[in-house]
Amino acid sequence: MAWYDLFSTVYDWSVELIYRPYRSGVIRALELEAGQSVLDLACGTGPNHPHLVEAMSGQGLVFGVDFSGGMLKRARKRAKRRGWSNVFLLQRDARELTLADLEAACGEHVEIAGVVVTLGLSVIPDWESVFRATFNLLAPGGRYVIFDVHAERWVPQTWLVERLAQADPTRESWKALEQCCDHFSFEYLSGSPHLHGGRPFLASGCKPGA
Repeated sequence: MAWYDLFSTVYDWSVELIYRPYRSGVIRALELEAGQSVLDLACGTGPNHPHLVEAMSGQGLVFGVDFSGGMLKRARKRAKRRGWSNVFLLQRDARELTLADLEAACGEHVEIAGVVVTLGLSVIPDWESVFRATFNLLAPGGRYVIFDVHAERWVPQTWLVERLAQADPTRESWKALEQCCDHFSFEYLSGSPHLHGGRPFLASGCKPGA
């Protein structure tokens, strides 16, 4: 993860310029309401956080979790600059993340209404374990949203994504969600593989039991 500590210094004015237009639509897919709590998995420098705070009218709790201290350092600067008192950032191995960790961070009882992971499951080495652990954190009826890139065929940009982001864009991470959720939805979004290294996609579903 040392590479991502270094990568954090250029992320916002390089990769994020490409993916910024998708952020608001990704957060809308969570269908959040004011006062709810949401987990931003592999939150990076925090580009989802303005959209999450706005979606909950500034009244909910946002938990950003990342394994990279460098990424979180920049996310904390963003939160401080915006004056957000409801954004809590944790450096954790997400396979071991618990509700108790989140409650310790904010000092109150937490029920997670949504989990969002953007460009994360293609990067995290043990991504299936991370998915299961974070899906389990959802309250019944909570929504899990994945935004990532899938390479159906190799193009030169795929190689760059594999090297620069240390990602595996061939992963079909949405299938893990489809197998365990209700109201599953999947769509490829507009965007050229020659820019993204694959096709951007959005997948979402609800945890059964509501």
